[in-house]
Amino acid sequence: MSLFKTYAGLSRDIYYLCLARTINSTGDFIFSLITLVLTLQMGMSVVSAGIFVSMAALISGPGVLLGGYLSDLIGKKTIIVSGQVLSALMIMSCSFWSGTIIIGYLLIAVMFFISITRPAYNSLIIQLCPDEKERKSAFSLMYLGANLGIALGPLIAGFFIKDYVHIVFLSIGTVFLISTFIIWKKVHVGVSDQATQTTTGERGHHTQQPQGEQQPHGKQQHQDQQPGQQKHKPGSYPSRQQQGSESLPSPLFPMLLKNPLVIFFIVVSFLNYFIYMQYSFSLPLQMNQTFGEHGAAYYGSVMTINAISVILLTTLVLSATRNFTALNSIAAGALFYGIGLGALYLLGDWPQFAIVVVSTVLWTIGEILVQTNINLYIASRVPDTHQGRFNGLLLFVGCLGYTLSPYLTGLFIRSVDMESVWIIILGISLFYALCMVLLWYIEKNATNNRGIESPDYSKSV
Repeated sequence: MSLFKTYAGLSRDIYYLCLARTINSTGDFIFSLITLVLTLQMGMSVVSAGIFVSMAALISGPGVLLGGYLSDLIGKKTIIVSGQVLSALMIMSCSFWSGTIIIGYLLIAVMFFISITRPAYNSLIIQLCPDEKERKSAFSLMYLGANLGIALGPLIAGFFIKDYVHIVFLSIGTVFLISTFIIWKKVHVGVSDQATQTTTGERGHHTQQPQGEQQPHGKQQHQDQQPGQQKHKPGSYPSRQQQGSESLPSPLFPMLLKNPLVIFFIVVSFLNYFIYMQYSFSLPLQMNQTFGEHGAAYYGSVMTINAISVILLTTLVLSATRNFTALNSIAAGALFYGIGLGALYLLGDWPQFAIVVVSTVLWTIGEILVQTNINLYIASRVPDTHQGRFNGLLLFVGCLGYTLSPYLTGLFIRSVDMESVWIIILGISLFYALCMVLLWYIEKNATNNRGIESPDYSKSV
Protein backbone atom coordinates (compact mmCIF):
# COMPACT_ATOMS: atom_id res chain seq x y z
CA MET A 1 0.00 0.00 0.00
CA SER A 2 2.96 2.31 0.48
CA LEU A 3 3.26 2.45 -3.30
CA PHE A 4 0.02 4.43 -3.39
CA LYS A 5 1.75 7.22 -1.49
CA THR A 6 2.91 8.16 -4.98
CA TYR A 7 -0.54 9.66 -5.50
CA ALA A 8 -0.66 11.48 -2.16
CA GLY A 9 -0.44 15.25 -2.03
CA LEU A 10 -2.27 16.03 -5.24
CA SER A 11 -4.94 18.71 -5.22
CA ARG A 12 -8.58 17.77 -4.70
CA ASP A 13 -9.27 19.03 -8.21
CA ILE A 14 -7.00 16.34 -9.65
CA TYR A 15 -8.62 13.60 -7.57
CA TYR A 16 -12.08 14.65 -8.72
CA LEU A 17 -10.91 14.92 -12.33
CA CYS A 18 -9.45 11.40 -12.19
CA LEU A 19 -12.61 10.08 -10.53
CA ALA A 20 -14.72 11.63 -13.27
CA ARG A 21 -12.45 10.17 -15.95
CA THR A 22 -12.72 6.71 -14.35
CA ILE A 23 -16.52 6.90 -14.28
CA ASN A 24 -16.59 8.24 -17.82
CA SER A 25 -14.35 5.41 -19.06
CA THR A 26 -16.89 2.76 -18.09
CA GLY A 27 -18.92 3.94 -21.08
CA ASP A 28 -16.01 4.89 -23.27
CA PHE A 29 -16.00 1.98 -25.71
CA ILE A 30 -17.76 3.52 -28.67
CA PHE A 31 -15.71 1.66 -31.30
CA SER A 32 -16.77 -1.70 -29.87
CA LEU A 33 -20.33 -0.47 -29.40
CA ILE A 34 -20.63 0.54 -33.06
CA THR A 35 -19.49 -2.90 -34.22
CA LEU A 36 -21.68 -4.85 -31.80
CA VAL A 37 -24.85 -2.82 -32.36
CA LEU A 38 -24.63 -2.81 -36.14
CA THR A 39 -23.83 -6.53 -36.41
CA LEU A 40 -25.90 -7.98 -33.56
CA GLN A 41 -28.91 -5.68 -33.65
CA MET A 42 -29.15 -4.86 -37.35
CA GLY A 43 -27.51 -7.88 -38.94
CA MET A 44 -25.06 -5.72 -40.87
CA SER A 45 -22.05 -7.44 -42.41
CA VAL A 46 -18.66 -7.12 -40.78
CA VAL A 47 -17.37 -5.17 -43.80
CA SER A 48 -20.22 -2.64 -43.65
CA ALA A 49 -19.82 -2.24 -39.89
CA GLY A 50 -16.10 -1.74 -40.44
CA ILE A 51 -16.85 1.25 -42.66
CA PHE A 52 -18.67 2.93 -39.77
CA VAL A 53 -15.79 2.17 -37.39
CA SER A 54 -13.32 3.62 -39.89
CA MET A 55 -15.47 6.75 -40.23
CA ALA A 56 -15.48 7.14 -36.45
CA ALA A 57 -11.69 6.76 -36.37
CA LEU A 58 -11.16 9.28 -39.17
CA ILE A 59 -13.43 11.89 -37.62
CA SER A 60 -11.44 11.70 -34.39
CA GLY A 61 -8.51 13.44 -36.11
CA PRO A 62 -10.30 16.73 -36.84
CA GLY A 63 -11.99 16.35 -33.44
CA VAL A 64 -8.77 16.46 -31.41
CA LEU A 65 -7.44 19.37 -33.46
CA LEU A 66 -10.63 21.36 -32.95
CA GLY A 67 -10.71 20.40 -29.27
CA GLY A 68 -7.15 21.63 -28.78
CA TYR A 69 -7.91 24.98 -30.40
CA LEU A 70 -11.16 25.50 -28.49
CA SER A 71 -9.45 24.54 -25.21
CA ASP A 72 -7.02 27.42 -25.66
CA LEU A 73 -9.79 29.73 -26.86
CA ILE A 74 -12.63 29.26 -24.35
CA GLY A 75 -11.13 27.09 -21.61
CA LYS A 76 -10.38 23.43 -20.99
CA LYS A 77 -13.09 22.74 -18.41
CA THR A 78 -15.71 24.33 -20.66
CA ILE A 79 -14.76 22.04 -23.54
CA ILE A 80 -14.85 18.92 -21.37
CA VAL A 81 -18.27 19.75 -19.92
CA SER A 82 -19.75 20.78 -23.28
CA GLY A 83 -18.34 17.80 -25.19
CA GLN A 84 -19.47 15.25 -22.64
CA VAL A 85 -22.98 16.69 -22.31
CA LEU A 86 -23.45 16.58 -26.08
CA SER A 87 -22.04 13.04 -26.18
CA ALA A 88 -24.39 11.94 -23.39
CA LEU A 89 -27.46 13.38 -25.07
CA MET A 90 -26.61 11.75 -28.40
CA ILE A 91 -25.93 8.36 -26.81
CA MET A 92 -29.20 8.48 -24.88
CA SER A 93 -31.09 9.46 -28.03
CA CYS A 94 -29.86 6.21 -29.64
CA SER A 95 -32.34 4.34 -27.43
CA PHE A 96 -35.15 5.96 -29.42
CA TRP A 97 -33.67 4.91 -32.79
CA SER A 98 -32.99 1.28 -31.95
CA GLY A 99 -32.83 -0.94 -35.01
CA THR A 100 -32.20 1.87 -37.50
CA ILE A 101 -29.08 3.00 -39.34
CA ILE A 102 -29.36 6.37 -37.58
CA ILE A 103 -27.63 4.77 -34.59
CA GLY A 104 -24.45 4.32 -36.63
CA TYR A 105 -24.30 7.99 -37.57
CA LEU A 106 -25.15 9.13 -34.03
CA LEU A 107 -22.31 7.05 -32.59
CA ILE A 108 -19.90 8.54 -35.13
CA ALA A 109 -20.99 12.00 -33.92
CA VAL A 110 -20.47 10.83 -30.33
CA MET A 111 -16.93 9.76 -31.20
CA PHE A 112 -16.29 13.23 -32.62
CA PHE A 113 -17.42 15.03 -29.46
CA ILE A 114 -15.51 12.61 -27.23
CA SER A 115 -12.34 13.27 -29.24
CA ILE A 116 -12.84 17.01 -28.71
CA THR A 117 -12.49 16.51 -24.95
CA ARG A 118 -9.21 14.55 -25.11
CA PRO A 119 -6.79 17.49 -25.51
CA ALA A 120 -8.74 19.37 -22.84
CA TYR A 121 -8.26 16.56 -20.30
CA ASN A 122 -4.50 16.45 -20.89
CA SER A 123 -3.99 20.21 -20.84
CA LEU A 124 -6.24 20.63 -17.78
CA ILE A 125 -4.06 18.22 -15.81
CA ILE A 126 -1.03 20.27 -16.81
CA GLN A 127 -2.80 23.46 -15.74
CA LEU A 128 -3.83 22.06 -12.36
CA CYS A 129 -0.39 20.64 -11.50
CA PRO A 130 2.27 23.21 -10.60
CA ASP A 131 5.32 20.96 -10.98
CA GLU A 132 6.63 17.89 -12.78
CA LYS A 133 6.28 15.49 -9.85
CA GLU A 134 2.59 16.21 -9.54
CA ARG A 135 2.10 16.00 -13.30
CA LYS A 136 3.52 12.51 -13.58
CA SER A 137 1.52 11.29 -10.60
CA ALA A 138 -1.64 12.88 -12.01
CA PHE A 139 -1.18 11.40 -15.48
CA SER A 140 -0.43 8.01 -13.94
CA LEU A 141 -3.55 8.18 -11.76
CA MET A 142 -5.64 9.26 -14.74
CA TYR A 143 -4.26 6.39 -16.82
CA LEU A 144 -4.93 3.87 -14.05
CA GLY A 145 -8.48 5.12 -13.51
CA ALA A 146 -9.26 5.10 -17.24
CA ASN A 147 -8.11 1.50 -17.54
CA LEU A 148 -10.25 0.48 -14.57
CA GLY A 149 -13.29 2.01 -16.24
CA ILE A 150 -12.48 0.49 -19.64
CA ALA A 151 -12.11 -2.94 -18.03
CA LEU A 152 -15.44 -2.76 -16.19
CA GLY A 153 -17.67 -1.03 -18.75
CA PRO A 154 -17.64 -3.56 -21.62
CA LEU A 155 -17.82 -6.44 -19.12
CA ILE A 156 -21.08 -5.13 -17.67
CA ALA A 157 -22.53 -4.02 -21.00
CA GLY A 158 -21.88 -7.44 -22.50
CA PHE A 159 -24.73 -8.93 -20.48
CA PHE A 160 -27.31 -6.47 -21.86
CA ILE A 161 -26.21 -5.42 -25.33
CA LYS A 162 -27.95 -8.18 -27.28
CA ASP A 163 -31.45 -8.04 -25.77
CA TYR A 164 -31.49 -4.72 -23.91
CA VAL A 165 -29.39 -2.39 -26.00
CA HIS A 166 -31.58 0.59 -25.08
CA ILE A 167 -30.54 0.08 -21.44
CA VAL A 168 -26.90 0.19 -22.53
CA PHE A 169 -27.43 3.49 -24.34
CA LEU A 170 -29.26 5.08 -21.40
CA SER A 171 -26.65 3.78 -18.94
CA ILE A 172 -23.69 5.13 -20.92
CA GLY A 173 -25.40 8.50 -21.29
CA THR A 174 -26.11 8.59 -17.55
CA VAL A 175 -22.49 7.69 -16.77
CA PHE A 176 -21.29 10.56 -18.99
CA LEU A 177 -23.64 13.00 -17.23
CA ILE A 178 -22.47 11.88 -13.77
CA SER A 179 -18.85 12.33 -14.82
CA THR A 180 -19.64 15.76 -16.27
CA PHE A 181 -21.45 16.86 -13.10
CA ILE A 182 -18.41 15.96 -10.98
CA ILE A 183 -16.12 18.02 -13.20
CA TRP A 184 -18.56 20.93 -13.31
CA LYS A 185 -19.09 21.10 -9.56
CA LYS A 186 -15.85 19.79 -8.06
CA VAL A 187 -13.00 20.70 -10.44
CA HIS A 188 -12.24 24.37 -9.82
CA VAL A 189 -10.17 26.15 -12.44
CA GLY A 190 -8.91 29.61 -11.60
CA VAL A 191 -9.77 29.65 -7.90
CA SER A 192 -7.03 31.35 -5.94
CA ASP A 193 -7.33 29.28 -2.75
CA GLN A 194 -6.55 26.03 -4.61
CA ALA A 195 -3.42 24.82 -6.32
CA THR A 196 -4.60 25.60 -9.83
CA GLN A 197 -1.63 27.59 -11.02
CA THR A 198 0.45 26.03 -13.76
CA THR A 199 4.07 26.42 -14.72
CA THR A 200 5.83 25.91 -18.00
CA GLY A 201 8.90 24.59 -16.26
CA GLU A 202 10.64 24.89 -12.92
CA ARG A 203 13.48 26.84 -14.45
CA GLY A 204 13.33 29.73 -16.84
CA HIS A 205 9.54 30.04 -16.77
CA HIS A 206 7.36 31.92 -14.34
CA THR A 207 4.26 30.52 -12.71
CA GLN A 208 1.23 31.07 -14.87
CA GLN A 209 -2.31 31.64 -13.72
CA PRO A 210 -5.33 30.11 -15.41
CA GLN A 211 -7.78 32.40 -17.05
CA GLY A 212 -9.85 34.38 -14.63
CA GLU A 213 -7.73 33.60 -11.56
CA GLN A 214 -7.35 36.36 -9.02
CA GLN A 215 -3.87 37.14 -7.79
CA PRO A 216 -3.02 35.55 -4.43
CA HIS A 217 -2.89 37.70 -1.34
CA GLY A 218 0.42 39.50 -1.03
CA LYS A 219 1.16 39.34 -4.78
CA GLN A 220 -0.71 42.37 -6.03
CA GLN A 221 0.50 44.26 -9.05
CA HIS A 222 3.22 46.79 -8.55
CA GLN A 223 1.99 50.33 -8.02
CA ASP A 224 3.81 51.52 -11.13
CA GLN A 225 1.93 49.12 -13.39
CA GLN A 226 -1.04 50.13 -15.39
CA PRO A 227 -4.31 48.29 -14.73
CA GLY A 228 -4.55 45.01 -16.64
CA GLN A 229 -0.78 44.72 -17.08
CA GLN A 230 1.67 42.37 -15.42
CA LYS A 231 5.42 42.12 -15.55
CA HIS A 232 7.07 38.86 -16.43
CA LYS A 233 10.62 37.67 -16.67
CA PRO A 234 12.45 37.89 -19.97
CA GLY A 235 11.99 34.73 -21.98
CA SER A 236 8.97 33.58 -20.01
CA TYR A 237 5.67 32.74 -21.59
CA PRO A 238 2.81 35.12 -20.88
CA SER A 239 -0.34 33.47 -19.61
CA ARG A 240 -3.73 33.97 -21.17
CA GLN A 241 -4.59 36.35 -18.34
CA GLN A 242 -1.61 38.53 -19.23
CA GLN A 243 -2.58 38.52 -22.88
CA GLY A 244 -6.15 39.51 -22.19
CA SER A 245 -8.95 37.12 -21.49
CA GLU A 246 -10.92 38.19 -24.54
CA SER A 247 -8.11 37.84 -27.07
CA LEU A 248 -7.92 34.98 -29.52
CA PRO A 249 -5.25 32.33 -28.94
CA SER A 250 -1.87 33.47 -30.18
CA PRO A 251 -0.79 31.87 -33.49
CA LEU A 252 0.42 28.29 -33.34
CA PHE A 253 2.90 28.34 -36.22
CA PRO A 254 5.42 30.76 -34.62
CA MET A 255 5.41 28.62 -31.48
CA LEU A 256 6.08 25.51 -33.57
CA LEU A 257 9.08 27.24 -35.17
CA LYS A 258 10.42 28.08 -31.70
CA ASN A 259 10.17 24.44 -30.61
CA PRO A 260 11.68 22.24 -33.35
CA LEU A 261 12.50 19.49 -30.86
CA VAL A 262 8.87 19.39 -29.73
CA ILE A 263 7.85 19.05 -33.40
CA PHE A 264 10.34 16.19 -33.75
CA PHE A 265 8.90 14.55 -30.64
CA ILE A 266 5.32 14.81 -31.90
CA VAL A 267 6.18 13.45 -35.36
CA VAL A 268 8.20 10.53 -33.99
CA SER A 269 5.35 9.72 -31.58
CA PHE A 270 3.59 8.30 -34.63
CA LEU A 271 5.73 5.21 -34.04
CA ASN A 272 4.31 4.80 -30.53
CA TYR A 273 0.74 4.67 -31.79
CA PHE A 274 1.74 2.48 -34.74
CA ILE A 275 3.32 -0.05 -32.37
CA TYR A 276 0.55 0.13 -29.78
CA MET A 277 -2.13 -0.62 -32.40
CA GLN A 278 -0.60 -4.07 -32.92
CA TYR A 279 -2.41 -5.37 -29.84
CA SER A 280 -5.78 -4.95 -31.54
CA PHE A 281 -4.81 -5.90 -35.11
CA SER A 282 -1.81 -8.21 -35.44
CA LEU A 283 -2.17 -9.90 -32.06
CA PRO A 284 -5.65 -11.40 -32.67
CA LEU A 285 -4.48 -12.55 -36.10
CA GLN A 286 -1.50 -14.24 -34.46
CA MET A 287 -3.76 -15.93 -31.90
CA ASN A 288 -5.97 -17.30 -34.66
CA GLN A 289 -3.00 -18.61 -36.63
CA THR A 290 -1.33 -20.21 -33.62
CA PHE A 291 -4.32 -21.61 -31.72
CA GLY A 292 -6.87 -22.06 -34.49
CA GLU A 293 -10.51 -22.07 -33.41
CA HIS A 294 -9.49 -21.23 -29.85
CA GLY A 295 -7.70 -18.07 -30.98
CA ALA A 296 -10.53 -15.72 -30.00
CA ALA A 297 -10.66 -17.14 -26.48
CA TYR A 298 -6.91 -16.83 -26.11
CA TYR A 299 -7.04 -13.24 -27.34
CA GLY A 300 -9.69 -12.46 -24.72
CA SER A 301 -7.33 -13.88 -22.12
CA VAL A 302 -4.56 -11.62 -23.42
CA MET A 303 -6.79 -8.57 -22.91
CA THR A 304 -7.60 -9.73 -19.38
CA ILE A 305 -3.90 -10.17 -18.61
CA ASN A 306 -3.23 -6.72 -20.02
CA ALA A 307 -5.94 -5.13 -17.86
CA ILE A 308 -4.79 -6.89 -14.69
CA SER A 309 -1.15 -5.98 -15.41
CA VAL A 310 -2.05 -2.32 -15.85
CA ILE A 311 -3.95 -2.26 -12.55
CA LEU A 312 -1.23 -4.10 -10.60
CA LEU A 313 1.92 -2.70 -12.21
CA THR A 314 1.22 0.97 -12.94
CA THR A 315 2.07 2.23 -9.46
CA LEU A 316 5.02 -0.16 -9.15
CA VAL A 317 6.50 0.92 -12.50
CA LEU A 318 5.98 4.58 -11.60
CA SER A 319 7.88 4.10 -8.33
CA ALA A 320 10.70 2.18 -10.00
CA THR A 321 11.24 4.91 -12.62
CA ARG A 322 10.69 7.94 -10.41
CA ASN A 323 14.19 9.28 -11.17
CA PHE A 324 13.89 8.79 -14.95
CA THR A 325 13.30 11.72 -17.25
CA ALA A 326 10.18 11.56 -19.39
CA LEU A 327 12.29 10.88 -22.51
CA ASN A 328 14.22 8.09 -20.80
CA SER A 329 10.99 6.56 -19.53
CA ILE A 330 9.54 6.57 -23.05
CA ALA A 331 12.76 5.05 -24.43
CA ALA A 332 12.58 2.29 -21.80
CA GLY A 333 8.92 1.76 -22.65
CA ALA A 334 9.79 1.40 -26.33
CA LEU A 335 12.32 -1.29 -25.41
CA PHE A 336 9.67 -3.19 -23.47
CA TYR A 337 7.34 -2.81 -26.46
CA GLY A 338 9.98 -4.33 -28.72
CA ILE A 339 11.01 -7.19 -26.43
CA GLY A 340 7.43 -8.06 -25.51
CA LEU A 341 5.99 -8.01 -29.02
CA GLY A 342 9.17 -9.39 -30.58
CA ALA A 343 8.89 -12.44 -28.32
CA LEU A 344 5.80 -13.49 -30.28
CA TYR A 345 8.17 -14.49 -33.10
CA LEU A 346 8.91 -17.58 -30.99
CA LEU A 347 5.36 -18.84 -31.52
CA GLY A 348 6.40 -20.07 -34.95
CA ASP A 349 8.55 -22.79 -33.35
CA TRP A 350 6.98 -23.05 -29.88
CA PRO A 351 3.21 -22.44 -30.01
CA GLN A 352 2.85 -22.13 -26.24
CA PHE A 353 0.46 -19.72 -24.52
CA ALA A 354 3.09 -19.17 -21.79
CA ILE A 355 5.09 -17.18 -24.35
CA VAL A 356 2.02 -15.00 -24.98
CA VAL A 357 1.57 -14.40 -21.23
CA VAL A 358 5.17 -13.25 -20.74
CA SER A 359 4.94 -11.17 -23.91
CA THR A 360 1.77 -9.44 -22.72
CA VAL A 361 3.23 -8.50 -19.35
CA LEU A 362 6.35 -7.07 -21.03
CA TRP A 363 4.55 -4.94 -23.64
CA THR A 364 2.09 -3.80 -20.97
CA ILE A 365 5.03 -2.43 -18.95
CA GLY A 366 6.05 -0.59 -22.11
CA GLU A 367 2.51 0.74 -22.47
CA ILE A 368 2.57 2.04 -18.89
CA LEU A 369 5.93 3.77 -19.31
CA VAL A 370 5.05 5.45 -22.60
CA GLN A 371 1.44 6.43 -21.97
CA THR A 372 2.10 7.99 -18.55
CA ASN A 373 5.05 10.05 -19.80
CA ILE A 374 4.21 11.05 -23.36
CA ASN A 375 2.37 14.21 -22.27
CA LEU A 376 5.08 15.34 -19.82
CA TYR A 377 7.64 16.29 -22.46
CA ILE A 378 5.28 18.77 -24.11
CA ALA A 379 3.91 19.99 -20.78
CA SER A 380 7.06 21.81 -19.69
CA ARG A 381 8.07 23.16 -23.08
CA VAL A 382 4.85 24.79 -24.16
CA PRO A 383 3.06 27.73 -22.50
CA ASP A 384 -0.42 27.32 -21.11
CA THR A 385 -1.82 29.39 -23.97
CA HIS A 386 -0.81 26.63 -26.43
CA GLN A 387 -1.20 23.45 -24.35
CA GLY A 388 -4.54 22.53 -25.89
CA ARG A 389 -3.35 22.82 -29.48
CA PHE A 390 -0.06 21.01 -28.91
CA ASN A 391 -1.89 18.18 -27.16
CA GLY A 392 -4.34 18.20 -30.05
CA LEU A 393 -1.47 17.80 -32.51
CA LEU A 394 -0.07 14.88 -30.50
CA LEU A 395 -3.47 13.18 -30.44
CA PHE A 396 -3.91 13.85 -34.16
CA VAL A 397 -0.64 12.06 -34.86
CA GLY A 398 -2.02 9.28 -32.67
CA CYS A 399 -5.12 9.07 -34.87
CA LEU A 400 -2.87 8.77 -37.93
CA GLY A 401 -0.91 6.00 -36.26
CA TYR A 402 -4.03 4.06 -35.31
CA THR A 403 -5.52 4.52 -38.80
CA LEU A 404 -2.45 3.61 -40.85
CA SER A 405 -1.07 0.87 -38.63
CA PRO A 406 -3.55 -1.89 -39.66
CA TYR A 407 -3.12 -1.11 -43.36
CA LEU A 408 0.69 -0.97 -43.31
CA THR A 409 0.96 -3.99 -41.05
CA GLY A 410 -1.35 -5.85 -43.41
CA LEU A 411 1.13 -5.15 -46.20
CA PHE A 412 3.93 -6.55 -44.02
CA ILE A 413 1.92 -9.71 -43.30
CA ARG A 414 1.22 -10.19 -47.01
CA SER A 415 4.91 -9.78 -47.86
CA VAL A 416 6.33 -11.99 -45.09
CA ASP A 417 4.95 -14.64 -42.76
CA MET A 418 2.95 -13.70 -39.67
CA GLU A 419 5.72 -14.34 -37.14
CA SER A 420 8.26 -12.25 -39.06
CA VAL A 421 6.06 -9.19 -38.60
CA TRP A 422 7.03 -9.19 -34.92
CA ILE A 423 10.69 -8.83 -35.88
CA ILE A 424 9.71 -5.76 -37.92
CA ILE A 425 7.82 -4.38 -34.91
CA LEU A 426 10.89 -5.08 -32.76
CA GLY A 427 13.00 -3.03 -35.18
CA ILE A 428 10.51 -0.15 -35.19
CA SER A 429 10.43 -0.19 -31.37
CA LEU A 430 14.23 -0.03 -31.15
CA PHE A 431 14.26 2.87 -33.62
CA TYR A 432 11.63 4.69 -31.53
CA ALA A 433 13.73 4.18 -28.38
CA LEU A 434 16.81 5.45 -30.22
CA CYS A 435 14.93 8.59 -31.30
CA MET A 436 13.99 9.36 -27.70
CA VAL A 437 17.58 8.86 -26.49
CA LEU A 438 18.84 11.02 -29.36
CA LEU A 439 16.39 13.77 -28.46
CA TRP A 440 17.51 13.62 -24.83
CA TYR A 441 21.17 13.79 -25.90
CA ILE A 442 20.60 16.75 -28.24
CA GLU A 443 18.89 18.73 -25.49
CA LYS A 444 21.55 17.89 -22.91
CA ASN A 445 24.43 18.65 -25.29
CA ALA A 446 22.90 21.95 -26.44
CA THR A 447 22.40 23.04 -22.85
CA ASN A 448 25.95 22.11 -21.84
CA ASN A 449 27.34 24.05 -24.81
CA ARG A 450 25.52 27.15 -23.57
CA GLY A 451 27.22 26.66 -20.24
CA ILE A 452 24.05 26.86 -18.17
CA GLU A 453 22.25 24.50 -15.90
CA SER A 454 20.22 21.94 -17.80
CA PRO A 455 16.56 22.92 -17.96
CA ASP A 456 15.46 19.29 -17.74
CA TYR A 457 11.76 20.01 -17.93
CA SER A 458 11.12 16.47 -19.04
CA LYS A 459 12.17 15.08 -15.67
CA SER A 460 9.34 12.92 -14.48
CA VAL A 461 9.86 13.19 -10.75
